[in-house]
Amino acid sequence: MFCVRCHRDYEDDAIFCAYDGERLVPQPHIGFFKSKPTRQVGVILGDRYAVKGYLGKGSMARVYLAEDVQTNQAVAIKVLDMHSSRGIRARERFILESRAANRIGHPNIVAIRDFGERHDGAPFIVMEHLFGESLGDLLRRDGRVPADMALPILAQVASGLAAAHRAGIVHRDVKPDNLFLVGEPGDPYGVKILDFGLAKLSEESGFTSSGVAVGTLEYMSPEQVVTDGSDHRSDVYGLGVVMFRMFTGRLPFEDKADTELLAHQLIVPVPPASKLDTSIDPDIEKVILKATRKHPENRYPSMEELYDDIERLMGERRGQLTAAEPFAHDPDVYVPHSAFAKHAAKFFYRKLGVDLPAWEG
Repeated sequence: MFCVRCHRDYEDDAIFCAYDGERLVPQPHIGFFKSKPTRQVGVILGDRYAVKGYLGKGSMARVYLAEDVQTNQAVAIKVLDMHSSRGIRARERFILESRAANRIGHPNIVAIRDFGERHDGAPFIVMEHLFGESLGDLLRRDGRVPADMALPILAQVASGLAAAHRAGIVHRDVKPDNLFLVGEPGDPYGVKILDFGLAKLSEESGFTSSGVAVGTLEYMSPEQVVTDGSDHRSDVYGLGVVMFRMFTGRLPFEDKADTELLAHQLIVPVPPASKLDTSIDPDIEKVILKATRKHPENRYPSMEELYDDIERLMGERRGQLTAAEPFAHDPDVYVPHSAFAKHAAKFFYRKLGVDLPAWEG
């Protein structure tokens, strides 16, 4: 059974939605789902998916509402733009997105149902249709998120990312626009992690190389800045920056040119959240600071440990915060590994006029 108002699913014997009292219907009709007009309406993709409307656009793809004519279910179809589909790397990353999400199979990861190619060769991915808005949309509208909403959201994101890491997948682009809040805008009941197109699989896809920074600048870890090998702790850093944004309404480093922003991500400590808002819970601040340490070994060693501390913040797990533990490496400075990373780091230190640390020798 299905609630047409909040889009929750129920067992077959349910009659009313337990959250909003709406009478349930046996099968969600495609007309229940909102979309915008598009000239693609009526196009059949993969001999199975009938396009019904337009949902939105990303940097390389357009997303359409479609109906699976075999099951009558609503789905979202992400189609790579033609100018992007001609590029080998764009196609590979698009295919990687479906491979990575399918490999995880977690309730907080968007479900990929199918993939194929349009008649003109543009690849497409068939995903579950989601009702709600991105965390990015919420933050652009409301500025920040209250703790009683923010902590459950963060716990679900950490749970999904922990599952990805157990499957040997690092997301590498954790940011609000890739975190979808399922439910009425402002009242989410679930989270789905989107867009694994920049993911790193354990067998290493080979899509990146020295000199090509992968991720979104504002959420990029120091090792991503200098293109050293990134692992699950890069996602810990990204989620820490998301957490900072949710509780303060700001980013740690704002209003800076790209090169200066990258230099700050590499060198400058993330400021305590209480500098922007003195009312922030000191324990929340401790968790943010531990997640965003410059040296990876000073961060949470796993997403599971970050998840555990978020549960402690919610009062759902006993024990002391591990965020209070001392540094494994002091001072908290990122140490580049490859020759290219060292060269890049020196450039960023010069950019900020900061003396090189001891690793330079």
